[in-house]
Amino acid sequence: MISLLYGIYVLLSAVVLSLYYRQSPKEWLLRFVIVAVFPVIGWLLPLFWPGRLYKDGGEKLDDYIAAQQKEMSVQHMGIYSKLEAEKELNVLSIEEALLVSEHNTRRKVMIDVLKQDAINYLEILQTAVSNEDTETSHYAVSAIMEVKRKLTLSLQELSVQYENNKDNEHLLSAYLDVLKGYLRSGFLDERTLRKYKFIYVGVLERYTELSQNAEQAFVDKIDMELELESYAEAEQTCRLFEERYPHSENVYLCYLKIYFTIKSSEKLHHTLEELKKSPIKLSNHALTLVRFWSEGA
Repeated sequence: MISLLYGIYVLLSAVVLSLYYRQSPKEWLLRFVIVAVFPVIGWLLPLFWPGRLYKDGGEKLDDYIAAQQKEMSVQHMGIYSKLEAEKELNVLSIEEALLVSEHNTRRKVMIDVLKQDAINYLEILQTAVSNEDTETSHYAVSAIMEVKRKLTLSLQELSVQYENNKDNEHLLSAYLDVLKGYLRSGFLDERTLRKYKFIYVGVLERYTELSQNAEQAFVDKIDMELELESYAEAEQTCRLFEERYPHSENVYLCYLKIYFTIKSSEKLHHTLEELKKSPIKLSNHALTLVRFWSEGA
């Protein structure tokens, strides 16, 4: 019965898509794959939203983005982007080694990971636990247990220090790093995870009050508040962010992220218009996000 319904759904989806994208086979194929792989839910993705989220942002926004891209220089990519790319390639090479290499190579890779800061490779280690090579799996389990031990000890120690001294910026920074690692570790049940998310937000708030270099902390706080579905708090944080860093592209990106999440097309449209009027030169990453939020693609 389920197979029959799915078959009918796929057939109807193909017919409907062909009516809209008969002139573009590539567009038809892309959307067909999405709705076939994600039944029903696929149709709700931004890719299928009619037009844009607002009435008259089309060509003007495209012109704005094109102009921004022309004015961008090579320096905007920065050393940070290169380092991030190198890190991604490094992680990718480790993942590939664990999947396709001989058992001896897998073990050497795991030993190399153990020599480094294993928390940076936590997701890979969690995958490696189920590796078919038992020794590789054993290395992964050992590494995860060590990460958990270190995180737990650091969390306990820094939690006590934080309660006794909430005005030490370096202490707050260290505490935030440990909390962030703990939240993404996968060690926590849902209830405990939610508890530490609120603790994380509280420490981030204190850090933004103290630090003169709190731009990323504002972004992290807003992201976590959205994750907790604290939408009013996220918008308030964004206003404070704007007061502190009025010329930061991240302020606009955070507003857009909030309004996109709560599906407020009016506020999203207004923010995009304000962004177009501002003198801010957007990074390539920001331009990509703006295009996504404005066009649903």
